[in-house]
Amino acid sequence: MKKIMFVALCLAFSFSLSAQDKEDQKKITYGKLSQADRLVADVFTDMWIMKGAASDSIDTKQINRGANVYVMKEFPFGTSNFSFAVGLGVSCHNIYSDAMPIKNYTLDSLGAKVFDGTTVFKKIPSKLPDGSQDIHYKNNKFTVVYADIPLEFRFRLKNNAFKFYLGGKFGLMLGNHTKYSGDDFTEAYPTPTIKIKEYKIDNVNKVRYGITLRTGWKWIQVYGYYSLSHLFKKDKGPDMYPISVGLTISPY
Repeated sequence: MKKIMFVALCLAFSFSLSAQDKEDQKKITYGKLSQADRLVADVFTDMWIMKGAASDSIDTKQINRGANVYVMKEFPFGTSNFSFAVGLGVSCHNIYSDAMPIKNYTLDSLGAKVFDGTTVFKKIPSKLPDGSQDIHYKNNKFTVVYADIPLEFRFRLKNNAFKFYLGGKFGLMLGNHTKYSGDDFTEAYPTPTIKIKEYKIDNVNKVRYGITLRTGWKWIQVYGYYSLSHLFKKDKGPDMYPISVGLTISPY
């Protein structure tokens, strides 16, 4: 009897240790899942989709560099592979092109210039007005910076290897500006190289939103963003919006 009780106690103790180990393993797995991808950095290029007059007036470069940096908080669904995450961060989009956004002026009945309330892109001329010299420039870009709230529904394996995150983000514009570095095309005669930076371009939408996707392995993923909002207010500027494609690095 004593032997049987001893064996039973040993089995019970062994079972208890096994159950505790499984419970501890669940806690460890749960902890790992809840702590992944708290810091997210994206580097990407924007493909600017344009409609109407914008498609004829603007020629963008193939690579339009941009970046996002987010801090995320994750809420796991129990001990499953699924979770929800919300964050806060900053993003920057650029348009490298051969044109500049400017106020559009029309002539009134007296022949005076009047701002009509819209924004258009004006091509940088290829030559000076007298045709004596070609215009060369190193840089011409339009930059928009946003404060973003990203939201993600996340799926990943327990070892945090494979990841698939689908979500969206809402942004509030912090500012915008143009930057030009090259020959002065505003004068009718050759001049030294100039740098121009103009802030607060009119009619840019203050709010933006769109769909995001991340998928990859461990700390590096492929990133995509499809904007559902347009860069400029409707009928107040060029009809255009970005599709972003790039890489995500999430070290923590």
